[in-house]
Amino acid sequence: MTSLQASNELLSFLSSGSLNEYHTNLQSLRDNGDPSFLFIRTILELCHNCSSPQYMELLFHSILGFRHVVLYRWNSFSDSFKSTARDFILGLGLGWNTTESMNKTCSNACLGTAAAFYKRGWRENCKNSKVSPQEEMLIAQMSQHSSFCNTSRETLFNMCQQTLLQALNAPSPSSVSTATMSTLFLKNLIGEFSGGNTAASYNCSLDFHKSSHVAFEPHLSGILQYSFEGLSSLIPKLSSGEYVELADAIVNLTIDVLSWEFGSLGGKWGRTGGTGLVRPPESWREYLIRPDFLGAIFQVYVKLRNSSQKLNHSLRQLLILLSSITGSVFENKSQKKDYSQFMMEGCISVLGLLMTELSGQSNEYLESETIDMCCMITRLVENFRIEGLSQLASFTSLLQAIASLGNVLLKTFVEELKAVEGDVECLENGEWKNEAIGMLLEAICLLCEDHWLISIRGGNAQDAAKSALATALAPLYHSYVSCRIEMAKMEEYYLTANAADLDEVREDIASVQMQEEMTSACSLGRVNLASSLQCLSSLFQTCMPQLQNLFSTDGQSDVSPEAAALLEEARLLVMCACHLLTDDSSGESPLIPEAIINTCSPPTDSPHTFKTGSVDYAASTMAISQIVSTLMGLAEFQASKIANNPYNPHLSPLLAKTLLWFFTRWVPAYVLPSSGEYGYSSGGATGHAPDSILATWSTPEASSQVLSFCSTLCLHYLTCWPQEIQVLEGCAELLLAIAKRGRDMRVMLMTTPSMEHLCNLHVHTACQIHASSQELVPVANLSKEMMVGYKRIPYKHRARMLKSMLIASSEINDAKSESMFATLLESVKNAFGTLIHALQTKKVKIQDVFTLEMICLCVELFGGIARSSEMSHPERIPLFVTECLPQLSGLMTYYAEDITICTILLDFFRDYTEQFIAMLDREQCLVVFQASAELLKAYSQHHCNQRVIHKTISKSTEEALEEEQSYNDVLCAIQLLNNIGAKDFIDSFSSERNGQKGVDSNEVIQVVFFGLQQILPLMTKGLLHFPTLTKQYFNLVGFMIDTYPSKIGMLPYELFKGLLDSMLFGINHVDPFVSKSSLQGIAALAKEHLENSSLQHYLNQNPQMFDECSQKLLEEVIFQTIIWDRMDPAAYCLLPLAAVDMNRFAAVVNGIAQKLDAVKQQRMQDAFARLMQPDVIAKVSKGNYGGRLNKMRFRKDFEVFVKDIHSAVLIF
Repeated sequence: MTSLQASNELLSFLSSGSLNEYHTNLQSLRDNGDPSFLFIRTILELCHNCSSPQYMELLFHSILGFRHVVLYRWNSFSDSFKSTARDFILGLGLGWNTTESMNKTCSNACLGTAAAFYKRGWRENCKNSKVSPQEEMLIAQMSQHSSFCNTSRETLFNMCQQTLLQALNAPSPSSVSTATMSTLFLKNLIGEFSGGNTAASYNCSLDFHKSSHVAFEPHLSGILQYSFEGLSSLIPKLSSGEYVELADAIVNLTIDVLSWEFGSLGGKWGRTGGTGLVRPPESWREYLIRPDFLGAIFQVYVKLRNSSQKLNHSLRQLLILLSSITGSVFENKSQKKDYSQFMMEGCISVLGLLMTELSGQSNEYLESETIDMCCMITRLVENFRIEGLSQLASFTSLLQAIASLGNVLLKTFVEELKAVEGDVECLENGEWKNEAIGMLLEAICLLCEDHWLISIRGGNAQDAAKSALATALAPLYHSYVSCRIEMAKMEEYYLTANAADLDEVREDIASVQMQEEMTSACSLGRVNLASSLQCLSSLFQTCMPQLQNLFSTDGQSDVSPEAAALLEEARLLVMCACHLLTDDSSGESPLIPEAIINTCSPPTDSPHTFKTGSVDYAASTMAISQIVSTLMGLAEFQASKIANNPYNPHLSPLLAKTLLWFFTRWVPAYVLPSSGEYGYSSGGATGHAPDSILATWSTPEASSQVLSFCSTLCLHYLTCWPQEIQVLEGCAELLLAIAKRGRDMRVMLMTTPSMEHLCNLHVHTACQIHASSQELVPVANLSKEMMVGYKRIPYKHRARMLKSMLIASSEINDAKSESMFATLLESVKNAFGTLIHALQTKKVKIQDVFTLEMICLCVELFGGIARSSEMSHPERIPLFVTECLPQLSGLMTYYAEDITICTILLDFFRDYTEQFIAMLDREQCLVVFQASAELLKAYSQHHCNQRVIHKTISKSTEEALEEEQSYNDVLCAIQLLNNIGAKDFIDSFSSERNGQKGVDSNEVIQVVFFGLQQILPLMTKGLLHFPTLTKQYFNLVGFMIDTYPSKIGMLPYELFKGLLDSMLFGINHVDPFVSKSSLQGIAALAKEHLENSSLQHYLNQNPQMFDECSQKLLEEVIFQTIIWDRMDPAAYCLLPLAAVDMNRFAAVVNGIAQKLDAVKQQRMQDAFARLMQPDVIAKVSKGNYGGRLNKMRFRKDFEVFVKDIHSAVLIF
């Protein structure tokens, strides 16, 4: 029996104190370097003598503790001790020369430790040959141990190869186990060098890991040879269960080799992840490009897929990687084609078995297999593209397999939901099936949207590929639409029948996921547009009569489950039609999707143009026209019923919102299309064919009918449903989308009677608040009910409608537009003028509830005007607004305590300056500056004294977001100052370009710094925890201090202290932009003081001001890992801070060094001495950097300094 002296000594030390102190004592021993070598002595005693769980746990902690001590004190141990310990630990992990198997957890810990030791010494030659007496004794014990495995970097891979050959040629439980563990060791070795699964801490710099990563790459070929030869030999023997664990280890080793990212920027140490494709070197061709071997893997997988799930999962991951191989590893296109053929045929064979089981009784393993096979399909498509896949004999079979798998997933999904009666919460397989369907749709998008399908090529390969896609995938779109609608109906039925409340966050997430999925599904639908349109048309024909009957029925107080399901069916159908016919054009010009153009236009004859058009284009165009007519008829029917009974719950505002969304995307793209936006066909038949899609709504008669319909629909919704917010938003967005589409569209929209009615409604209700008792007199085809309804619209949405009206009527040289534009503005001016006159003559009380409401209405309407800069000739807005600005800012004096009025006033000034500051002349700017200054002064006087802002850190994300929104007024004030500050640069650029005199810089600076003084007292640390506010604040402060540092010295000390504290708060902020702004601000202050001594009066009150900045910069930025994403600003901040007073800076450094041990103190002081070159510091202290070269020199030296500090002094 081996003596357990060291083990008991270690156990006694760790167990001293309470149970909670066990790990504390363990960490203490690790940090102290284990001077008595207790860890390795305990390993020697317990490696084959773990008689109790207590000793087993002790052995595990000893292995990890020994690894930590050796890695952190690597250079203090002799080379002989390190290599002997490495080989001893490796032998223990392999189970070398012993029949007593170690606990698997401890074995894996040994393998990980040996791999870490190999990595740490991989690039080193002998450095420390001096062996201490204790090391000499331990070297003798380890080298004489039966498990000692004498290896070196040169013989390591050969040793692993021999263990594998022995297991294959002379199998025994011991030899197979040793081969399995050697494979796991190689896997650990790759993990250490790649950083993919390392758990070790090396106490080394980033450069060490990068260079080690590159140094190990030449050995990957040998490991790949090991794994592929092993797999080739094992495949015929896998029917026997004794090799399954070894095969799984080799497969996982192969996966790690193929996942290797080459180069110094590879792995964890260089970048965060790579692409999905694998680009192995050319030298790996002989191992990877072996179709016979690939076929054997598929055969083995099919044979064992229901027996060994762990091995099968590993095999699927390997097949996914093999499907992703691309690049120079293929000798030529023919070889790549053969390879893709084998991979595709194997994938199809597995899919056939999978679909059979999915259709029948499901089991727990189908989830993982389905996800992996869908991933493999996506990788095949992404890698070989449709140009290569379409040349293969099995291409059609692959498309049929994709369609069949998608169909099976959707239909089984429906059956499962039906079994739980629509309760989604009870679904067991819903999440993974959604993921699988999403992957299939992604693969279909890659196939159908490939540019090769329309590019210029000889022959008919593209036509054949299109035909195959259209034929094979058309049924899947039918299944997708019908199944998704059926599922939505069942879910809505269940929710209504059980009065279940949905979590808003989860509902929003589900809605976004559905939108993303339908966006992908539209590519599937456009593959065979005629078939997809026929599918939607038949579903509409079934749904519409039922829906019209429902609308005609007077609803009760509650909607029945059947009615709710029908309304949801209609909504989903409208969404499917919208995604199929239109694209999201946010931030772009709305255009008809390219696939729609190609299908609904005559074919091109020229061999020199893209392949576009279709023989059956007229039929497809007619089908689209019929669906649009159906939707217009539905909206019209609903609007007519709303006019009769707006309170009928069956009329569904949600359906109305969806219809408005469809027309918002459809009208700008299809109505009055510009031939210049479809340039490739503007000179051919496509643009002029009378029955093509471009011609359908291009005539004045057809387009006028559509625009008249849209304006009439909005008129009914707005006047009959004035409190349905989603519908109001949809109306404003629809009219705005039409108005932004160009002159012809705007002029035509203004000729429609309903648009004229809408404008007149605004004019006659501009002075009408919700609580107004003034009698409304019907005028100009406007009924009293319409005026009352429009008056009831929330002021915010009346402002949005005003914005749409102004943009729509903004054309000049059109009498009707000009007249209506002037009338719209005049109505707002009159309402506001009447209010101001009443306040000045004291005809109304300042705090009267009606007065407050009228102020809200007028300011909101001005806000709508301020947000209308997208109009034609927007310079007319400043001419109108400028004269009202003094009165608007004056309202803050009386209503600063009313947070609602305060916020909308700040919103107005923020939006006006953001959208119009660039076009204001000098006189208009001065009025804006004066009004903004008065506004912020009145705002600050109240809120700085009356409002205390705290931030509760422990709140949920939802609560934090809601809390941040409650401080929207502060955010608006900051953004207002940012907008004003931009005027200086706008005018400087304009004057250089056109010679016109703009606003003087001092005039801009004065108002911004005045506003900053008003805001600073509000910017407490509590407020600086809000991300959006913080970013805007530091954007303002960093810019102003960096650009105009001389003005900072004019601030009172308390305000300056608050400003400096906020920047010190920001230097270690998680957002690099906030940190950069703060560091640049502090650097600007230090440089300003060096050049002009303008901060001396602050230093007189706080002599340690710059010392505190230096200490915080060093301790919380430079000495932390966050330094890597803010290297430049930190360098250029440290230099002037040190130059302000080098002696005081040295004292700060010494104070920090005192917290370290003697060795690290010296290293830190040496590093600072190398960084702070006297000649550079001397030039900076005199107020200059000595030129660009010195700055570059310091930046380079600073990076070396940081690497030295982090590797030699700090724990990295």
